[in-house]
Amino acid sequence: PGAFWRGLRLTSMDGSLFDVPDSEANSAAYARPSNGSRPAPYPQVRLLALVECGTKAMIGAVFDSFAVGERTLAKRLLVHLREGMLLMADRGFPAYGLWRSAVASGAQLLWRVSDSFTLPLDRVLPDGTYLTHLNGPRGARITVRAVEYTVTTTTLGPDGATEETSELFCLITTLLDPEQAPAQELAELYTARWTSETIFKHIKIEQRGGRTATLRSNSPAMVEQELWAMLCVYQAVNTLAADTAHRANLPASHISFKHTLAAARRSVGADFPPSRTGRQAP
Repeated sequence: PGAFWRGLRLTSMDGSLFDVPDSEANSAAYARPSNGSRPAPYPQVRLLALVECGTKAMIGAVFDSFAVGERTLAKRLLVHLREGMLLMADRGFPAYGLWRSAVASGAQLLWRVSDSFTLPLDRVLPDGTYLTHLNGPRGARITVRAVEYTVTTTTLGPDGATEETSELFCLITTLLDPEQAPAQELAELYTARWTSETIFKHIKIEQRGGRTATLRSNSPAMVEQELWAMLCVYQAVNTLAADTAHRANLPASHISFKHTLAAARRSVGADFPPSRTGRQAP
């Protein structure tokens, strides 16, 4: 339940940052952010993942230095896209080249654009959405459909109900037919993009031990091994949770990852994963 919409497999692409120990080898391989006056205390690795929204399964992942942007990493992740997928992504990703490459995979796209992203009005559709285009080099163009909407939240208080309207959201999509892809359904679908944020929370807080915890490894080769190991453990635990939900005929989101992880740890012994006070990886 929740894995498909109108026959399309719902997927999301997003990134996160991981602090690594400030060793000489790591500092040479990985850049570190800066607040303008001084660099951060730790180098960072940027990880980008493609996930399935309904089950929170990890489909593919790539990572590199903090200095490598998400769009660059995304090009390396596109090999995992397939026809029959609907890929959702946030406003940091839309660009002509990346969009064209993603479309070439056969997947459908639903990406948010930022306020500064220029979208010419080509034709208004019957449902109020409109056709527009992305401009490429030498006059190349790709037609997309734009869906604009706001979200109104009603709060009940002692003085009655108050309403608050959100900022304007704008999505662009390869799904051009309003009858086959109603605008309201697309707006509701886009909330599933936050699956990526939930997965990173599971990995960084519940599995790794907290937002401020660094990785353990002092060399790029071991950082790479550690990240893949973390993703493998996540996938194994999440598979256990999803299988449990399936047997109970429940959506996978109804099974707690945190509780499943605790059960897995109990099943393999009390000292798993190894304590950070133990031997450090080389």
